[in-house]
Amino acid sequence: MLLFGANFKMTKLIFSRLLQAVLVLLIVSLLTFGLLSAAGADALTALSSDPKVSSAAVAELRHVYGLDQPFAIRYLRWFSAVVQGDFGYSIYFQLPVQSILWPRLLRTAALACAALAIAWAFALALGMKAAQQRGGWADRLCSMLILFGSSTPRLVLALIVLAFAGRASWLNIGGSSATLSAGGWLLRLLPPALVLCVPLAALFLAQTRASVAEGLRQDFVRAARSKGLPERTILFRHVLRPSLNPLITVFGYSLGGVIGGSVIVEKVLGWPGLGELSVTAVQSRDVPLLLAVVLITSTAVLIGNLLADILLRLNDPRLR
Repeated sequence: MLLFGANFKMTKLIFSRLLQAVLVLLIVSLLTFGLLSAAGADALTALSSDPKVSSAAVAELRHVYGLDQPFAIRYLRWFSAVVQGDFGYSIYFQLPVQSILWPRLLRTAALACAALAIAWAFALALGMKAAQQRGGWADRLCSMLILFGSSTPRLVLALIVLAFAGRASWLNIGGSSATLSAGGWLLRLLPPALVLCVPLAALFLAQTRASVAEGLRQDFVRAARSKGLPERTILFRHVLRPSLNPLITVFGYSLGGVIGGSVIVEKVLGWPGLGELSVTAVQSRDVPLLLAVVLITSTAVLIGNLLADILLRLNDPRLR
């Protein structure tokens, strides 16, 4: 009976989060479409100032792409197509948006997962050590890394890596990706993943050290020590699991933040992902492409929050 109730509550949570996600995506798409429309520029604006292109040709292209229609009609046409899985046609690339979007999305997702995995592994290892030895070398190193990671902009970190990569040609930063092997892709993934993981590691370090230190001060830990349990057993079996709750919460918000915040890192380090694609979409005023990137980024934030809610309930029975 208790298991059925827990499963029902989990299903109810997922269903409510999905309903909220649909509403949020609808509002985000409407606001983004409205702001881009109010800006008064699109991919054909540059053609208007080209003396080689007549105004009649530009007007014909606007009619072909439906840019001469009122705002409401354009939005409804775009939204109905998106519901059917069609994100429109990129004027800049002269290709369907989804054919451009999905390979870039997979690369950015791989980059985000690599950055999160590195940050988690590093933060758990050093954060637990620092919590066990307050005032020791691990605690001092942890404080230094938290200060460095939280105060150094990603642009500066990316430029540092770029300067180092200039001396290490094997990293292939900004080089051609057409003939890269699996190992070549991994080497190219490593620099932007390290840059993105630095602020994440600082955040995870602070949470891990504080949570584990708080757990080590609990009464049940003192009781376990009085029974003669090894410190390692106490840490991993009794302290770590409840200490993961704040870390899981931060992870949920970080997943979307990594994907949305990878614009500068991908552009500087030449990683062909969603961040670099969004810069191209803005520069070329490619509205369908930019709308698709915004929707994907918003969806990633919502998925991250949903994953955090599910993992919290799986990790902590009290929340179920």
